[in-house]
This record gives sequence, C-alpha cells and structure tokens, in this order.
Amino acid sequence: MAVVAAVQYGISPIKSPDEFWHKVGRIVKRAQKRGVELLVFPEYLTAHLLALAPPMGHPEANRYLHEFTGEYHQRFTLLSRETGLTILGGTHIMKEDACYVNAAFLFFPDGNVEMQKKVHLTPEERHIWGLTPGDSFAVYDTAAGKAAVLVCYDIEFPEAGRIVADLGAEIILCPSYTDGAAGYYRVRNCCQARAIENQLFVVLSGIVGALPVVPQIDFGYSQAGLFAPCDFPFPANGVLSEGRANLPMLVSADLDQGLLKENRAKGQVSPYRDRRRDIYKLSFRR
Repeated sequence: MAVVAAVQYGISPIKSPDEFWHKVGRIVKRAQKRGVELLVFPEYLTAHLLALAPPMGHPEANRYLHEFTGEYHQRFTLLSRETGLTILGGTHIMKEDACYVNAAFLFFPDGNVEMQKKVHLTPEERHIWGLTPGDSFAVYDTAAGKAAVLVCYDIEFPEAGRIVADLGAEIILCPSYTDGAAGYYRVRNCCQARAIENQLFVVLSGIVGALPVVPQIDFGYSQAGLFAPCDFPFPANGVLSEGRANLPMLVSADLDQGLLKENRAKGQVSPYRDRRRDIYKLSFRR
C-alpha cells in the first residue's frame, strides 16, 4: 500500500521564476507531510511560466519554455531527493533534435529520471503548437507499484491503456490540461474506463484557474481524482478520492496493490482477463 496524490494546480499571475518554483516546492512539502510517496503534477505545468512574458504565439512559446528545461530538471531532481517522493513533474515543452515535444518526466529520489513523450497529440498541439508526438510507452517501478504515464489525450485511446496494462502497469498516471468542462469529462470518463477495462488504478491531475493574458493556458477546468475498477473490493463508483472542482488542492488516496490483485482474482467480472483476442484478430483483418 502507498499514498499517491494528484495535484489540482492553480494558475494565477506570478512575478518571477522563483515564485513559480516556491509554489511547486510548497506543494511537494505539503505532500511529504501527508505521507505521500508518489505525487502527480498536471500537463503543461511549466506553461505557467508564460505568465512572466508578454503574450506570444505558440512557436515563440515553445522556444521560451525550452529555456527552462535545465532548471526544470534541476529543481525537480532536488525536490525528489530532499523529500524522498517520486514525482511526476507534470509535462514540459522542450526541444529534442530539431523538434519540440510535450514530455512528462518522472523523478526518483535516487536521482533517476524517466521521460514519457505524449503519443497522441490534439489537433491544436499538431497544427498550432507544432509539436512532434512520441512513439512508444513504458512502465516504471515506483514505490506505489508499476506505473505508466498516459498524457491527457493519450488516455482517450483504449489501445494505449491496453498496451501499458500488457506491459505490467498497475497504475496509470494521467497528467492533463483541459480548459473546459467537456474536455475535462472526456479525460475523466476515459480515466475511469481505463481503470475498469484494465483492472488497475488511474491517477488524474489537472490545472485550474485563469490566466487570460496567456493564450496557451488561459483557463483551466479540472477535478483531480484517483480511480479504481467499479467492482469488489472497491467503491461501487470506482472513485477512491476526488477534489472539489476548480479549487487548487492536493487529492490523495491509499493505493493497495493487494486489493487490485483481489479484484483480478475475485471480482464479479474480469474484463482484462476475459478479452477475446481470437475475435479481435479476425476483426482487424477485415
């Protein structure tokens, strides 16, 4: 069993990079006091730094955010080492070769850092941000169990959840950024669907608040949550914990791998085990 927390991160005007990092640090220290072992920040976390510059287009924003890449790694590496927490530092836009990617980074207390690039890009990310997608998924050993990262839109594709489940994932971490209720519910409902069909935990983190002068993250709508299968021995609705909509906060729950094993062995249904792969193969050939 491990305590896992999702950050419902509030955006507002800031005056310096230090103010941003002090805010992040306070959240991490608060999580440490709660006994959290794995902490999840939302997608586009560092886009909050765009509040320090005049409004700019998306290509300029890519270049601007990439300049913080070194500090981003240094700050989160230090926070993870100092607190003993494994931290998903949201996502950060950075340059890779000649392209820009939207990448999530998992920081471990021993100094190890793993990267998961967003595989499915939204039309805005493709055509306006001009980002390049990732092309693979991975699973990492954490204090809370074997975890995979599906960034926001990635969670809306059942194939992605199946891939990481087949790789051994027990937890899917979903850092997200949605600017309205419809987008939020697409992501949230898909988080719960992935938990049900793969019989695993899903942790959803998001951005709340408003920065009207920053075109890239002008508004955030979210209600962070930790979800399980809707079956024995979990709550009927599959919700282990959820925040209050659109208020900055930390949302946490105990994720018990023993209960997950019990669900897979004794649940009323077993959608992960009962897949008809023979039928699926025939369907794909048509």
